[in-house]
Amino acid sequence: MPELANLLPKITLASQSVARKALLLSLGIEVTTYATHCDESHQEADPARAVALLSERKLDAFLAVHPDTSDPVLCCDTLIAFGGELIGKPSDCNEARNQLASFSGKAQEVHSGWALWYQGRKYGGSDKALVWFKSLDAHLIEKYLETGEWKGAAGSYRIQGEGRTLIDHIEGDEATVIGLPLLQISEILTSPLSE
Repeated sequence: MPELANLLPKITLASQSVARKALLLSLGIEVTTYATHCDESHQEADPARAVALLSERKLDAFLAVHPDTSDPVLCCDTLIAFGGELIGKPSDCNEARNQLASFSGKAQEVHSGWALWYQGRKYGGSDKALVWFKSLDAHLIEKYLETGEWKGAAGSYRIQGEGRTLIDHIEGDEATVIGLPLLQISEILTSPLSE
């Protein structure tokens, strides 16, 4: 994905996500982070629309504070769709334990939305990946919880760390699971329609 680094050599990531920042840095993109604050409540039942909506809200909140920005700005949001529910970040260790136990031996959909301010225009979308979990016993779950990686992570895990040991396989873009659909963003920005 070197073309993305050519299009976006420098970007403001309106997120405190260490994983998203690391992903962009690994592509050779200079990243500045900025925490956005906006209302993240919604009534949207469709996970793809929910993450796209929340990402756009975050971008609008950033642009309201920085209306004259000329640098590209990227905002993202990630939710898990599982068992007919939308799952975000756990509120505590017990909720994380319950989430992980419910995922044991099953698949879940990870939806990551994004909104990008680029050359004076807004772009946005969402992508989905399917994450299949191994059969998890109580010992493995407790061992993972001790790492603390579950804190602040949608679905209580992070695939880029010890959470990888919980996963059987992934169908789709792994960057989407991390929370940043790089393939989709790259495809849209290099499309003749975006010019």
